[in-house]
Amino acid sequence: MSGTPAEKNVRTRKITELCAQNHLLCDFHDSPVHPYGQMRTYPNAVTREYCHSQLDAHRVFVPSTFVTSVFVNMVAGPIDMCNGMFDLRQGKTTRTDENQPVPSTLVSEAARTLIVFSGATIIPDIPEYYRKYPDLLKFISAQKMPWRESKTLSGKIGEYIVITRQAADGVWLVGAATNESARELDIPLNFLKFGKYEVNIIQDGDNAHYLSNREVLKAEIKTLKSKDFVHVKLASGGGACLIIKAIQ
Repeated sequence: MSGTPAEKNVRTRKITELCAQNHLLCDFHDSPVHPYGQMRTYPNAVTREYCHSQLDAHRVFVPSTFVTSVFVNMVAGPIDMCNGMFDLRQGKTTRTDENQPVPSTLVSEAARTLIVFSGATIIPDIPEYYRKYPDLLKFISAQKMPWRESKTLSGKIGEYIVITRQAADGVWLVGAATNESARELDIPLNFLKFGKYEVNIIQDGDNAHYLSNREVLKAEIKTLKSKDFVHVKLASGGGACLIIKAIQ
């Protein structure tokens, strides 16, 4: 969207208002105005690309960019970052506008779809790539909005972040992502009510790395309680995903 900031603000409001009148959702891309609370008046303004999008900015979107942006850009409102790319070794045959490899791991890509708050989660790859990794596809498909609750469990700007959200059907999901430094984390489950839970843990595989070994992962299922911790190992530029369901 071109023009002066004042002109862009006027056009953004007008477009959003017209879309609301016609029962349409708005996702503004390419140089939008920053979120400023207009979602309270126009809830159809579900998200906007007020960030470097992963889809076409691999050259600048290194892991530390992500764990900085989610602390800064989302303060003003939801953002559309186009997370969840599973074709991490894109070349000239698959993209003409951005043919550099994606600087992330598969698990981190899935975790980022949860970490980033957006009224519409846009996953940018083709179905075939998601079907290759059923554990991660299960995590993405479990993100049933609207969220009942969201909590930041731990994190440090520019280093790492761990967020949990409760889906509309009651399932809890956790996403963790780190910068270029590999790290181990103990994720507390004390946000859960008393009882037993089936916890599906998906994390980077052995020797994973965001530059050279992006696709390896491992998954396991444990029965845990709210007093327990989940220990995960995040590769350089990597992440972890948890799906938590109450055991009746």
